[in-house]
Amino acid sequence: MELLTSIIDIDSIQVKKTPFDIAQKATQIEALANTIIEVGGLVNIPVVQQISVDDYELISGYLEYYAFIKARQINSRLPDRITVFVSNTKNQAAINQQLEILGTIEDTKQNVSPLTIPKQSEIELQIKNLESFIKNINKQYFTALEKQKAELLEAIEAKLPQPISPMDAFNRILEPEIAYKVQRKLELLLNTNSAKKVVAQLQEVSKRKNHQPFQSFSEILEILKEQQKTRSVRLISEKKMIHIIDRWND
Repeated sequence: MELLTSIIDIDSIQVKKTPFDIAQKATQIEALANTIIEVGGLVNIPVVQQISVDDYELISGYLEYYAFIKARQINSRLPDRITVFVSNTKNQAAINQQLEILGTIEDTKQNVSPLTIPKQSEIELQIKNLESFIKNINKQYFTALEKQKAELLEAIEAKLPQPISPMDAFNRILEPEIAYKVQRKLELLLNTNSAKKVVAQLQEVSKRKNHQPFQSFSEILEILKEQQKTRSVRLISEKKMIHIIDRWND
């Protein structure tokens, strides 16, 4: 028979009788809770008896159970589900037998003189709990600061001017800010006068097209023509347009 673990809702566990005074074990519970936060879970897991489809009764691991609840109070990011062994009709006898043996061993430990078994004092545990509390607070502050930093960087990035492709820029040429950027980029490869003519001509055609977008760079090249005496001359040649596109984001 293989004993398998289950993960159940912490709220589905009922505790009918606790074998110790919870208040007197508060320091030990908090100490164990801090280790649960540190490792992200329990090493020794409780045993529950299934009493209905979604309800269970705690029959062993009371200290671990209360420590897990305390850990969730300290750190709400811990899951609201806990790993347990579930006692049912198939394994109940074997589990009860093991729990009885463990109980006998525990009673034997408690009856041995304190001089023969080193025991961590209450004060030492309280000091450890205080250290864990400070460590957890610092960790929470650090996490909160990192979150604020990430949100601030996102906000700054959102306000920064986003790169725009050449085609998008030509299609938004009626926007004053975009028109200025296009002219500045064109001035790097054309003379200032030619750059102004290109922007002006694209704006005029865009207005005539009722803001309909340009479909290709070939269409833009055909639009960018200037009549000189008996012939029309392109303001931008194909070779120059390719150069502009290649160096757009420089």
